[in-house]
Amino acid sequence: MNKNLFGEQIIETVERINIYADEIQEKSCPYTDDKWIYIGLVIDRASNSLLIDIINRRYKNNFDTKSPYFKKNDRIIHWSAISDRDTKNIAMRWLEYILNPESHTKFYGYILGINISKLNLKEFDTINKFNSIYNRFFRSAILYALKVFFPNKRIIVENIFHERGQQQHHKYFPWHCIYKIEESESNITFACEKIKFLPKSHRESEGGDRRSNLIQLCDLFLGVCTSLIHGIEKSETSHYREELADLFLPFLREIINPPFSENKESNLSSNIMIRFFPKVKTDFNEFRRYTHQFYTYRTLKYDEVKSGQIKLF
Repeated sequence: MNKNLFGEQIIETVERINIYADEIQEKSCPYTDDKWIYIGLVIDRASNSLLIDIINRRYKNNFDTKSPYFKKNDRIIHWSAISDRDTKNIAMRWLEYILNPESHTKFYGYILGINISKLNLKEFDTINKFNSIYNRFFRSAILYALKVFFPNKRIIVENIFHERGQQQHHKYFPWHCIYKIEESESNITFACEKIKFLPKSHRESEGGDRRSNLIQLCDLFLGVCTSLIHGIEKSETSHYREELADLFLPFLREIINPPFSENKESNLSSNIMIRFFPKVKTDFNEFRRYTHQFYTYRTLKYDEVKSGQIKLF
């Protein structure tokens, strides 16, 4: 039993959470042509879950399957495939939810961007480079997000959910980050032994899972943020994603592209973080030793194109 200096019992605050994760593989920087990968996390508090809110906003509280609006609101949200008004409208309602201050005790989002062109690739498996890099930084992303979002709390991770993909077949990825975090962190425990892989679809009729709504939300959050950073290529349907990008642009501009100073604090949110690594090319094992290699400032390609400063070819 923990006690303070006066012999009084210290009551630990316990936070039970579920983690939803997605990734974006090699994306080229429009300025340097460096190759980036991104890890996106959405953290859902079990005591104040956002899943029901997200489902309600998807269907606008209309769950009548015979309604002409049900199918319009039942679309799968995948950022790169948003190409019609109905899908865009669902995504718009979700982004509006994220931006609403009332959701800040429910939605916790973290994105970690890794510039693989500046990594020392000798540290990683050259045969399976992506999975080797992803596995190591995935653990780092989870650990950082939990410590920053829930300081001074005992954390119980009930589940880690990840979209189905090549990671589920990797011999280490499904269990290794759980094992390593529990080994090193006394205040973080897991109620699961392995990561659970969910389908993209939320429709049970086609083998989906309702929790995949939050996998889709993570995909949307990751997609809109990285598109603001890297730009959106023009196409016949890109205007749907541009509408969503326009909504999120002022928020992201304050988060990672503040005026005057990279160190300026944003007053908009304490529940969304975006970090990048590394600032300069790393030496062997440097990512383990130097936290100053993480940073938050990036030029927003979409913003520059939107303002007419540059053209997107």
